[in-house]
Amino acid sequence: MTAPLSFSIVINTLNRASHLRTALASLRYLRYPQYEVIVVNGPSTDDTDAVVAEHDWVRAGSCPLANLSVSRNIGIAMARGDVVCFLDDDAVPEPDWLDRLAEAYRDPKVGGVGGFIRNHTGVKFQCRTVVCDRLGNSRALDKDESPEPYEATPGSWEYISQTGCNSSFRRQALMEIGGFDEEFTYFLDETDVNVRLIDAGWRVKIVPNAEVHHKYAPSHLRDQQNVPKDLFIPLRSRSYFAIKHARGHKSLSEIFAELSRHAVDIFGHNKWYVDNDVVTKERHAELDEGVRKGLLAGISDAFSQSAPAYLSDATMADHADGEFLPCTPVLPATERMRICLLSTDYPPAECGGIGVWTHHLATTLARLGHEVSVITKSHSGSHTVDFEENVWVHRITPTWSPKRNTPPVGDLPQVIKDYTYSAYDEVMRIHLRRGLDVVSGPIWDLEGLATLNSGAFPTVVSLHTTFQLALPHKPDWLQNTSYRENHVNKIIAGEVELLRKAPYALANSQAIIRDLEDANPGLDLAARSSIVPHGLSPVTETPLASTDGKVRLLFVGRLEPRKGADLLLKIAPGLLRDFPDLIIDLVGNDQIEVEGEPLRTTFEREHAGSSLLERISFHGFVSDEEREAFYKQCDLFVAPSRYESFGLIYLEAMRYGKACIGTNAGGIPEVVEDGRTGLLVPPDEAKSLDDAIRTLLADPRQREELGQNALAAFESNFTEDVMAKQVLDFYRQVIADFSRTRAGVLTERHPLNA
Repeated sequence: MTAPLSFSIVINTLNRASHLRTALASLRYLRYPQYEVIVVNGPSTDDTDAVVAEHDWVRAGSCPLANLSVSRNIGIAMARGDVVCFLDDDAVPEPDWLDRLAEAYRDPKVGGVGGFIRNHTGVKFQCRTVVCDRLGNSRALDKDESPEPYEATPGSWEYISQTGCNSSFRRQALMEIGGFDEEFTYFLDETDVNVRLIDAGWRVKIVPNAEVHHKYAPSHLRDQQNVPKDLFIPLRSRSYFAIKHARGHKSLSEIFAELSRHAVDIFGHNKWYVDNDVVTKERHAELDEGVRKGLLAGISDAFSQSAPAYLSDATMADHADGEFLPCTPVLPATERMRICLLSTDYPPAECGGIGVWTHHLATTLARLGHEVSVITKSHSGSHTVDFEENVWVHRITPTWSPKRNTPPVGDLPQVIKDYTYSAYDEVMRIHLRRGLDVVSGPIWDLEGLATLNSGAFPTVVSLHTTFQLALPHKPDWLQNTSYRENHVNKIIAGEVELLRKAPYALANSQAIIRDLEDANPGLDLAARSSIVPHGLSPVTETPLASTDGKVRLLFVGRLEPRKGADLLLKIAPGLLRDFPDLIIDLVGNDQIEVEGEPLRTTFEREHAGSSLLERISFHGFVSDEEREAFYKQCDLFVAPSRYESFGLIYLEAMRYGKACIGTNAGGIPEVVEDGRTGLLVPPDEAKSLDDAIRTLLADPRQREELGQNALAAFESNFTEDVMAKQVLDFYRQVIADFSRTRAGVLTERHPLNA
């Protein structure tokens, strides 16, 4: 049996440390079994060397010049694989990238293989199949146009050409033709290699599903708007390339005429830049001058060089040492799960509990080596795909689909229907690209309903607070008859249907199952559910102790009745009067209208002019870092929610060793143990809340003891690693059960948590 080809992935980089870190992270999620990673650092002045040093599985090289061809030749000299792949430092490959390239290399006559490239959106294509001619002109084939006529033979005028961001070459072929021509500082460098390979009798192919996402970061070559900083080098490369490869096909006068036409086109682009205030008049003049000088320099170089400067013996000798260093994936491909999580909210956008939980679960599962995709709502108005914290994050914009009814979702509000269909479409797109083993969506807003009803995947419904359970604590819903009838009631009906038919449910507490079963007589949810408490990452910072004599009370959450914000604001003036060292911080959306205006507005109006307002602060939505700082510096955390299916906010405080005051509603008692890690009071009782807060404000020793117990409880029961392990166990059961059901083996539903 023939051993699989080995690959050397070469990244040539210059002053893009942050993008390089992301590119390197993505490479440990490739599925192919045999590859190494080489980074050739140009004369970078940022912390690129430090980024490379973070990865002990990377072979590091250096290039003294800001010359891409020289850097690539160094990479070839260092490479020990059968195939040398070139990946840009601002690019991220799909997990099956190398597998798809390897398929094309089964043909021993193939010397180069490229793939499709998605642009910075991660959705649209920067390029698919590109055909070049010997003048350096390029054009993209239409989506349905066959590339076969351009899989050229030696001497062909037109030929398929790979794009450098996603290109690979059989190392044997590269050595035969001498590697890269170092006259090409950048631009047309890989095109020159492609045409020389073809002239040497090798075949070049483009494999559509060997995809790379190119983020097109700014560099020393182009700015944030993708405007070139200088046109001298690309125009020098263009004229040098045309004379080098078109002679013998066209006369010099024809070549020069073509170069003149090309220059006129570039002058037109430059004029558009200045006419539209993209560049200044001075910059416009510099760009035009670069065109003129570059063309002349390339012509001069083409005629003055006795021989191109290819990969030299000296470069090969300098890198003769060094063995193939296999890149070890985070988890072997055969052991990974391919997971898709749905969550309308996801960082860095403002998040509720579902978004925070999804983020922690997604990043933890990815850290453990699984392939994780998250589908969330775009806040930019654009559909994007990004690789963030080792997670593929798909931000979608819902498509209006008033007549759509497949898969069936019932009579839902149009906005909910549009989103669940759009989420389903993206699930299918991900599945066709990466493959999926399991999909999980929250019951809130019925995000996964279309996916569940399609029957295409094992689909888990994660149980959180539902519209049905939240309704009694939403006065604005209760009072707005039209909204309740046309939106809330329809969602509740959808929730009930979903709960009755969903084969798999992931609950965050015993309480959410109990409460849903109580609200829906006859619903047998427990047998189809697994209970996994939420988890968060531990913190390394030492909890702060007040040094200024102040005592800081913190509330985090939306300022609305369900979160009990009205109760806290009701008793806040008395607390501030009786405890002169007390400071109250309220963090979270404070613009939610309650009976016509936000609670914050009502409070500030009723207490206008009072000196007490100097010690109570409304901070609104804050960044994750700012929110963590509030937890760290507070002395007491209070969240008097009228209902929480779990209560992630308490965990956020407990991991900093803070005593918590909550209510004995929903799943909160499963998080905060009354009298041990905090105090619990009945929901909707301002007097009980006031008494509990006063007790702990007056007793710093008890606060400290409760806080220490809270930290210990968090570390034992509520870390993200504990959560992820239990979720993975459940997903494995779900996948196995779904497979047995599909095969017709399972004749009876068995409790998955037995």
